[in-house]
Amino acid sequence: MDTKIAFKVTSSSGEPYNIQFKFSDNQFTVLCSCQAGMFGKLCKHKTGLLDGDPSLLFDKTDQETLELVHDLVKKSRYREIISSYNILKKEMEEAQKKEKRLKEQIEYALKTGVEIVS
Repeated sequence: MDTKIAFKVTSSSGEPYNIQFKFSDNQFTVLCSCQAGMFGKLCKHKTGLLDGDPSLLFDKTDQETLELVHDLVKKSRYREIISSYNILKKEMEEAQKKEKRLKEQIEYALKTGVEIVS
C-alpha cells in the first residue's frame, strides 16, 4: 500500500493546518504544517488525529476517513510508544509534585528551626 491521506485541522489562530499521513511499505509517517510540525516535532494536531479525535478536523466530513486512518494506527507500534511516553509523563508529574512538597518541608524547617541530633 502506498497511500497519502490529507486533513485540514483547526488551529488556535483560526487558520487551518495541513496534516498528511503517508502509508508505504507497512509503515506510516505524519507531517503537520504547524510551527512544531514543520520541524518534525510532536504537536497536538498529530497526536490528536493519531488518537482519532474528530474535534480537530476542519472539515467534519473527514471523520469517516479519520476513522480508517485511526484503525491503521491502532495496528502500529505507535500505541506502544505513546503509552510508554504517557506513563513516563505521569511519573514525572508525580515526581514534580513530590519535589514541591519536599521543598516546602525544607523551607518550613529552615524557617521554624531544624533539630540538631547529637
